[in-house]
Amino acid sequence: MTIELQKSTQFSVSELVIVTKAGSIDISKIYEEVNIFDSLFLPVINGNIVIRDSIGLSGKLLFDGSESLLIDIKKSKESDIANFHKAFRIYKQTDRQNEGLNSEVYVLHFVSDELMYSDQQRINQSYELTYAEIVEKILLNYLKVPKNNLTGIYDVTSGIKKIVIPNLRPFEAIDWCVKRSVDVNQSPNFVFYQNNVGYNFASLSKLLTMPAILDIKFQPKNTQGGNPLSEISSARSLEVVSQANEIEKTRSGVNASKFIGFDPLTRTIAIKNISYGDHYATMKHGNENPNFSQIQNRDGVNNTETYDANKTLAFFGTARQFSEYIKKKDPTSISKEENTESWLSQRKSIIKNLMTKRVKLVMPGNFQLTSGFNVNIKAPNFGQKIKGEDNNDPSLTGKYIIVATRQIIGYEKHETIIEVATDSSANEFIPVSNPQQTAAIKNY
Repeated sequence: MTIELQKSTQFSVSELVIVTKAGSIDISKIYEEVNIFDSLFLPVINGNIVIRDSIGLSGKLLFDGSESLLIDIKKSKESDIANFHKAFRIYKQTDRQNEGLNSEVYVLHFVSDELMYSDQQRINQSYELTYAEIVEKILLNYLKVPKNNLTGIYDVTSGIKKIVIPNLRPFEAIDWCVKRSVDVNQSPNFVFYQNNVGYNFASLSKLLTMPAILDIKFQPKNTQGGNPLSEISSARSLEVVSQANEIEKTRSGVNASKFIGFDPLTRTIAIKNISYGDHYATMKHGNENPNFSQIQNRDGVNNTETYDANKTLAFFGTARQFSEYIKKKDPTSISKEENTESWLSQRKSIIKNLMTKRVKLVMPGNFQLTSGFNVNIKAPNFGQKIKGEDNNDPSLTGKYIIVATRQIIGYEKHETIIEVATDSSANEFIPVSNPQQTAAIKNY
């Protein structure tokens, strides 16, 4: 493991090359900025690069979508960690503007080649496998993902399903499977994404409980005699994107919801009430307590019992296990039926609950900070500091998962912007409203 730093934002471009119909062109001397994006909710990495062109490159190449971009960037010239080494497809050129008679500036947009390959085909195929096995087959058989992009995290899903992919593009088919996947606890908390490691198909339970890769600090930067390596873990700024939104949690069914299922085959209608604990307790989490407040309305009803706040109406097949006719004529279909009541409402609640508490951090450039990994944040209290007391902000301190990343490589420095989220809290208690709060509104 080797890394030598003069400053925390340094980087070294080993290769920045466009592969064209006429050969390879080194653009490491004419780029102005490279932006690389990944997200827990996007299937591929994408980005853009700003070019200042004084050699007529744009006119010669035409940029018709056949060009490839090779990126190999390291933290330091001899570094063997925190590196980025990937190939992309350039799919469009925008914002082309001349600067005088001798140069122009434009933006080239690039994306993982698998996305363009996915858009060129459709899947019409039946499967009788687990959803994890179906996703793996799509990656290998349809997208032909290279081995170096298959080194991410892969989790198992519960139950063999008999399905037909309904005329979807490969990435659409994967998303279709991900939304229906449940773990051994019947929790629909799976995500599929590409990060700097490769493609990943994992449950949030697995991701949230992985060890944090970095303890993020808040301290002075670029001090004389400071250690650039230690400054890599020091945030340059913090922005609270979202911390609590009770209206959004109520409307999206995070606190409580109602599933109404009907089965035209058995002529059955069933209702299932789902509370906050029904989806939260089926998962594992990064912090000790839920990011939740128990609130009573003016009728004295807790927010976890307001089931009419969110309703979902859908087909379901659970009632078929009680049908003697189906047991006799098609018994194997019962175990392979889609249990929509297990995921349709709960998945939306799980994702919305995770994204309710989000923080954006600007960090020194670090390719190890990528979607799916955890960080510990010890947020400072920006109010008055009292000597001898813990000056951390308990409402923000805790373990977070990286849900989105932007790597910004300028001509002189590399910065990483990460957006992190958590569905749990390091607070030692769960806030509970008291009757006086409701009475104050009613009687004022």
